[in-house]
Amino acid sequence: MPAINLKVIGELRALQGVSVVEIIDLFLQEAVAHLSVLHSSLAARDGRALGRSAATLKGSCGNLGAQAMSRICVDLQAAGQSGKWDRASELLKGLDEEFRAVRGELESEKARGGG
Repeated sequence: MPAINLKVIGELRALQGVSVVEIIDLFLQEAVAHLSVLHSSLAARDGRALGRSAATLKGSCGNLGAQAMSRICVDLQAAGQSGKWDRASELLKGLDEEFRAVRGELESEKARGGG
């Protein structure tokens, strides 16, 4: 199963005036920053910061069709807000793995060029 929904990328490509490459680059930069915040929030046991960053990343993932990442963010947000740190740690490991897959697919999409 692909890490991103290519239909979403196709819809972005169809929009005039939208640079898919720029959107992908921005998403990748922001995702790396949010993952860093998630790791530091987990280490500090800061459920509020973890939940806030997971919620923001969830929205970005949804916008680019990274549906599995988005679902993990929902669960991570809930785990952090309820103080389930072992579960949050598991989920964050899964999120890191899923992000690697998403990044690879998005880089391939960038290489395909266009918009």
